Amino acid sequence: MNKPRRRVWIQLSLLLTVVFVIISLYFFMLLSMNKNYLGISARKEGASWVIKKIQVNGAANSSGIKIGDKLEKIDGQPAGDNRVLNKWLIVEQADTIAISREGKMHFITFTKNKLNVESYCTFFVIGFIYLIILIGLSRKQLKNKRSRQFYRFSVLSIFSLLAVVPSSMGNYLGRLIIVFAISAFPGYVYIFLNKSSSINSYRIRLLQVIVLIGLVNVSLISLAYFIQLPSFFSEYLSTGVFYVLGLILFSLFASELFKGFSSYKEKKEGTRIDLSLISLLSFVPLFLFYILPTGWVAPFYLVVLFIVLPAFGIAHLLILSRFLRYNYKMNQSVLYFILAFILSATITIISLLGRYVPLLVLMLYVFFLIYSFFPLIGEMILTVKRKKDYSDPVALFVAVEDERENISTFIHDTVIQDVIYLMKTAEEKEENISKETIIQELDELIFHLRELCSDIYPLMIQEMGLTNTIASMIDQTVKQHTVNISYTIDKKVENFPVKINNFILRSLKEFINNSILHGKADEITLTISYKENNCFFEVVDNGNYTQKKNDGRVHFGLSLIKEKLTLLGGELHVDISGQTTITMMLPYNQAGGERR
Repeated sequence: MNKPRRRVWIQLSLLLTVVFVIISLYFFMLLSMNKNYLGISARKEGASWVIKKIQVNGAANSSGIKIGDKLEKIDGQPAGDNRVLNKWLIVEQADTIAISREGKMHFITFTKNKLNVESYCTFFVIGFIYLIILIGLSRKQLKNKRSRQFYRFSVLSIFSLLAVVPSSMGNYLGRLIIVFAISAFPGYVYIFLNKSSSINSYRIRLLQVIVLIGLVNVSLISLAYFIQLPSFFSEYLSTGVFYVLGLILFSLFASELFKGFSSYKEKKEGTRIDLSLISLLSFVPLFLFYILPTGWVAPFYLVVLFIVLPAFGIAHLLILSRFLRYNYKMNQSVLYFILAFILSATITIISLLGRYVPLLVLMLYVFFLIYSFFPLIGEMILTVKRKKDYSDPVALFVAVEDERENISTFIHDTVIQDVIYLMKTAEEKEENISKETIIQELDELIFHLRELCSDIYPLMIQEMGLTNTIASMIDQTVKQHTVNISYTIDKKVENFPVKINNFILRSLKEFINNSILHGKADEITLTISYKENNCFFEVVDNGNYTQKKNDGRVHFGLSLIKEKLTLLGGELHVDISGQTTITMMLPYNQAGGERR
């Protein structure tokens, strides 16, 4: 990091830390002075205030108060005069309340429980850890628009964690932060979802709706500081914003689902993470226990922790897109420890939620949650695993099984089919088959078997070297097909081990066969170059892939090449816009090659 960038990073880190400390101290002092956490939500029905929800970890839960009781007085004053009740539809920071039930008055006195301070400390620790990770991650970042958006999103998430408990107590700053975060969250999900997707008219309209709703929410919460809003707007700021949030997240999920169905046959290579589904599922506990009239209640800290989950998916997507300069350089054991810790914490929280929700509902939620996170966990493990040696037993097992399947299919579709054809010909003809016909058929079988042997292990590489073997393969291809192939090969490619040379040759053969058989190309250019300790293999042709020829033969497919490249630390890129370009990158250090 150069000095100007380091100076900016230090200044931003110090500023963020100072603001974090100031707001944390303010909230902590505020909560320390509060008498209690009651956990009462109420709504105005006619001229009366009626209790609608009692939180399970609030003091009101064990006080004898019931849902449906009418609030008469709060600390000796009429309930309608209470400022917090009118603004946020909650009863907090009260010593006594008077309720009426079936025509009788009941007076409730609360004792201090300080649960608000305990919950706040939990969120403070999570936010502080998040802050430390963010500062460390940003040390070599802030270099592009997308990464800056991620840091803004993370900063908003950190301060939202601090504001959760103060907001539930009726503090205005806490409510302002929460409403702003709720308004901004769908926008960030939209941005990260569309980092590489096409923007159609539906998505543009959806973005316009997100921006409009955000402006309305911020305007209303700002007005609430200066004036007493009508009860309708108080209801909206209390629960309505969450309904709107859920609707937007569901719309984003439906949009991604529809896009996935419509482009199923044309699906591009890339991540399988569904950020829209993760985002939607992260808010499901909040809706079940606090927003929807389900009658279920659970401790607030158990519910809010799920809201942190989208940050993992967003960070992973940006890392894969190279917007975040982090490449999972960690020991595999460290990754397993981190994943085990996160999964254990998640399972513990879910098991605690099982006390407050029916088992069937919990099972459905856990199923979809695990389903949405499997791609993320799998991709993280695979990305870290590529740093390992190619002799990894699992990778070797998968590679061997793939090759066995290829060999079996090849023999079945070529050699065995030719033998069956020869047998049927012999059975149908009354006279004996000519010697020339038998020799011709056997010659075809020998050709297929030799081709299979060459695919399995091209012995010419050891005798001629990779460069000459590639040239020989190109000459044979030109003889078999009407195609012109020009090539430029950097001699450094010879430095790869023999087994890697075998993989390179087969991959190039597959690229060229794809261009000829599927793209109908008649001009192909192969370029092998070396740059920054990486070897690049580029095949460019003038074909198109609108039609695929089903020639009945098995090829060393692009998907298998990509999987093996991942194990070797390489990458595969296919561009079919205009002329077709296939680029394979293979690092020397990951493949085991040595420069000379």
